[in-house]
Amino acid sequence: MKKPLTKNDFPVITVIGKDTKGIVAQISNLLWKQGINIEEIKQAIISGNFFMIMTVDMADSSLSFEQLSRELKKLGKKIGVEINLYNQEIFTAINKI
Repeated sequence: MKKPLTKNDFPVITVIGKDTKGIVAQISNLLWKQGINIEEIKQAIISGNFFMIMTVDMADSSLSFEQLSRELKKLGKKIGVEINLYNQEIFTAINKI
């Protein structure tokens, strides 16, 4: 039996770049195709720059953390934004500094 998921089990995706149409749609589509559910999403546009942070549930995906990270980086290059994937615990620790 699987152990119950906690908030720390949800990876964090960050997106930063020039605002263009379709950023959220393209990232969401990649996640959907890989069986990854968006648990929480926040975004903002400041002075033409797009910022987004989301937590995702990878429990139903066949991708590993590393594979998803590579796929997101590849998509980021294609659409002109920087996309990073973090372990929830590491992300939280970095942002406490």
